[in-house]
Amino acid sequence: MSWLKSWKIVSFIVFFVVVFVVALTGGCASTGYPSGGAKDEEPPVIVKSIPVQNALNFQGDEIIVEFNELIKVTDVLQKLMVSPPVNEQPTVTTNARRLIVKFNEDLQPNTTYTLDFADAVRDNNEGNVLENFRFSFSTGEIIDSLEVSGFLFDAETLAPVASALVMVYSNQADSAFRTQVPLRVTKTDSKGHFSIKNLASGKYRLYALEDANRNYKFDQPGERIAWYPELVEPYIGSRMRIDSVSSDSAVMVEEMAFLPDSLNLFIFQEENVEQYLKEQERSERNKVEFLFNKGLTEPLKVSVLNGNVADWMVYEQSVKHDSVTLWIKDSALIKSDSLFLVVQYHILDSLKQTVLKSDTINAYFFDLSPSGNRKKKDKDKEEVKVIPSLKPGGLKSSLEILEQLALVFPTPIERIEKTALHFYRMEDTIPVKQNFQLIQDSIRIRRYVIDFDREPGTTYLFEADSAAFTDIYGLASDAIKQKVSVKAENKYGIFYVGIDHPKTNWLLEVLNKQEQIIRKSPVPAKGKIGFRFLRPGDYLLRVVEDNDGNGKWTTGDFAKGIQPEKVYYFPELINIRANWERMIPWRVDTFDIYDFVERYRLKESSSGKSRK
Repeated sequence: MSWLKSWKIVSFIVFFVVVFVVALTGGCASTGYPSGGAKDEEPPVIVKSIPVQNALNFQGDEIIVEFNELIKVTDVLQKLMVSPPVNEQPTVTTNARRLIVKFNEDLQPNTTYTLDFADAVRDNNEGNVLENFRFSFSTGEIIDSLEVSGFLFDAETLAPVASALVMVYSNQADSAFRTQVPLRVTKTDSKGHFSIKNLASGKYRLYALEDANRNYKFDQPGERIAWYPELVEPYIGSRMRIDSVSSDSAVMVEEMAFLPDSLNLFIFQEENVEQYLKEQERSERNKVEFLFNKGLTEPLKVSVLNGNVADWMVYEQSVKHDSVTLWIKDSALIKSDSLFLVVQYHILDSLKQTVLKSDTINAYFFDLSPSGNRKKKDKDKEEVKVIPSLKPGGLKSSLEILEQLALVFPTPIERIEKTALHFYRMEDTIPVKQNFQLIQDSIRIRRYVIDFDREPGTTYLFEADSAAFTDIYGLASDAIKQKVSVKAENKYGIFYVGIDHPKTNWLLEVLNKQEQIIRKSPVPAKGKIGFRFLRPGDYLLRVVEDNDGNGKWTTGDFAKGIQPEKVYYFPELINIRANWERMIPWRVDTFDIYDFVERYRLKESSSGKSRK
């Protein structure tokens, strides 16, 4: 008993000691929830580097930058920009608090290098970003220290353009942009801002490029470009800055600045993108469709290979002429699964000369319908045959005052019996015959506009007897009877624009909130212009400097030295209410692009909307 009692006492003492030790050490090595404390919101801070920032006579092949906390890098291969550009991107690794850059080629002598990491560096725990981190050094006795900065905008919409290259060249020849790598290069941030540092004194050409093949040269037709029209000469100057003294007062302070710091570039894509056939499809036996990457300048030439079939198809193009539909009329060709066609269209050759390109294609029809293989479940039961008819679309029961009333047929029309068409104005319930014209659309050939003198707030009746329309395949239309009401004037608003000191080439455009052009008109010499019958809603106003007089915005041409046409937006949304009139005074010369971008374009970007 005494032995068992002694063992229990010893066990109790051991248990007590273990619990005490665990309690004591557990407070120092707890893995539970933290007790609190301020969240780290500060980005990493450089403690030291080898070599030091802006070092001279650097002869090594490795840069080591040490921070005050653990770091990581994200998308560094895409974000790191080395100026001047290197043939092979350096290797970037991290080791705890260290950022290590290993060059994979010899550096140029007597050259200032800049490593621009953008927002690739951040702390490991909270992910706080070290914004616009750059590291500079020189392989010679001098480090270049001047810089220029500005913004890159879309030329047509003035939306800021992110992640585009902005480059400077000491070679002032235009050919350098196409054949040489730049002296300095950087990328625009999410606001389209760029800053090119470590420049020497001198005069430079400034370009922007969306580099499709990542070779720092404008050598692809589809690449968007911009260039500053004048030589850029960096210098150190001064500028005035507003400095707040208190909540209700401020003073102007003069400060040193690297200038110029407000260079605006406007990026665009040239029209001379190489023409090519994107795809062709024969979804129905009687129809072949071609889709091109851009609009054709002349009609597509199509012939049947090794055949001499006359009048075998009807040609139909889209509004932009970037798609073409061939409606096959010849019954033998319709029945043929394989249809070999010779397609010819104009392209630009290597010398930018227009030549005729010829393609031979097989417009094969894949019959995916089950009718050919389906067996009758009941041989004795006769199938009910439905006689097909021609059914147009497009007719509406309600029409905007300026909207066209139109018939759109599924196939091209061969014959119209105009005596079978009738149009009436409804006076109470009594139809009164009214004159009208049926006009075929010059481009969309299956569309026919019913043109008539309309009165707002009035109802009309369109009637067509059976077989009034017959298509190229012999199908006839059924009888048509459609009432249509034209909306009243009090459903719309009117606004007038008064533009101070207009230029002779200005074009005024009214855009809806989706920035589709609703109305447009040249600005008269007096600057007074009105727009009637606008539906209630918000609109944008835009002036285009229509230099070529073609009635629309035109892009630029680098080879000819032509910049894209300038645009100016009215600084406010124009709200139109029903049965209201509004006068809009506008001084276009006061347009502030930075204010417009800040209030409209950046808000669109943050809300997920995007523009080209």
